[in-house]
Amino acid sequence: MFRFAINNPIIVTVVILIICLFGVLSFFRVPVQMIPDLDPRVISIQTRWAGATPQDIEQEILVEQEEYLRRIPGLERMTSTARTGSSEIELEFPHGIEISEALLNVNNAITQVPGYPENVDEPRITSSSFSSNSFMYFTIKPLKGNPENINVREMR
Repeated sequence: MFRFAINNPIIVTVVILIICLFGVLSFFRVPVQMIPDLDPRVISIQTRWAGATPQDIEQEILVEQEEYLRRIPGLERMTSTARTGSSEIELEFPHGIEISEALLNVNNAITQVPGYPENVDEPRITSSSFSSNSFMYFTIKPLKGNPENINVREMR
């Protein structure tokens, strides 16, 4: 192999230049993201009904909302929770679904619910962003017994 490189320097130079050219082209064409796409894929619907029991909330609110939310295209999972005075439905969507379109579909489905009991607040629709939350934590602490007498505040 070395003999070929020594006997044919022009071919070796051309091959190296072609490899460098492909490297430069790929450097400018391949997108690089330092932070991956962490768009929210969870939409929450909270409905408050002051003083209502979880059973009343389930029968009067959750069952009705779930009936309309179940029809949303692309819905992966729906989780409902009824508490005293409030209910929450979490809708999960797969990656690839535009969250703005999903929010619009959820809003349309909630507005189709025929009616709520008296004293029920308007449902509140939110989407939480994963990128706004910490996804990694570091802990700095000395070895057991702190044999080197390290000041943790200085380390921070």
